[in-house]
Amino acid sequence: MIKHKWLFILTTVLSQLICSLTFAQNSNPVGYQPPSPSEIKLPNNITLHQNLRYAPIPQIATDSTSDRILDLYLPTNNSSTSLPVFVFIHGGGFTGGDKRLVDLCSKIASQGFAVASINYRLTLKYKKVSGASCSANMAKGLPVNGAFHPVLNEAIKNASDDAISALQWIKDNAVKYNLNTGKVAIGGGSAGGMTALHAAYASQQKVLPIIAVVNLWGGLENANVISKISPPLLTYHGDLDTTINIEYAYALKERMDKIGSDKSQLKILKDKGHAQYNLIAKEKINEITSFLNSFL
Repeated sequence: MIKHKWLFILTTVLSQLICSLTFAQNSNPVGYQPPSPSEIKLPNNITLHQNLRYAPIPQIATDSTSDRILDLYLPTNNSSTSLPVFVFIHGGGFTGGDKRLVDLCSKIASQGFAVASINYRLTLKYKKVSGASCSANMAKGLPVNGAFHPVLNEAIKNASDDAISALQWIKDNAVKYNLNTGKVAIGGGSAGGMTALHAAYASQQKVLPIIAVVNLWGGLENANVISKISPPLLTYHGDLDTTINIEYAYALKERMDKIGSDKSQLKILKDKGHAQYNLIAKEKINEITSFLNSFL
């Protein structure tokens, strides 16, 4: 009897040890560097929750830039009313970039929004294939053959899937952070804009309804994937952009006009190139929040 008891205890301990080792292996890819604490200066009316995990560490991640973590900006002067949510996705050509766009995110949050700025899988950082970059596919205009390089499409889908996982996290944590899951918008810049567009218009995700989309100099492979019941779109794009051609912005606007989305808007940034984040943060926050408030 005693022998069987000790055998049971030993078996249980070994099983737990194996499970722990397996979990550690799955959660921490070889060479992974966790995010380091950072001191960020914020407006007095904003609370920031950093590096919240919204999905498991992906195996491709070697540092936090490709990890599935987010920063959540919350206005501290909020009433008991639940907050509309704006998910923001940084750019970087699916090879770099980081979620810490503090100026942009904190200014939007100051207007009464919960802003979730996410990191996601940077597929092209680890899968280097000639001709797969955003600029190789988009700098000269709409795709000649009607399609992006398949590896670029893989990168877009992976990032979009992660954005959808972030939506699931928002749904699961709505009560904890006082988030309104019926008022969710998504946006991003460059590769992040491409990701937001794909998640909103091409992914057919069912986690949360997307009420509005903000696209900063991104684009879709084929704007015809936008259906008549799609959310309205606000696009900013520089007319001198040599990374993602302005034709992508015009294609989106043409499609929105065709489906009768009369509240969608295209804002051309005259004499401006790619990645005008500072300009947006300095001059366009009120336009963006006004657009979002029309629907949220």
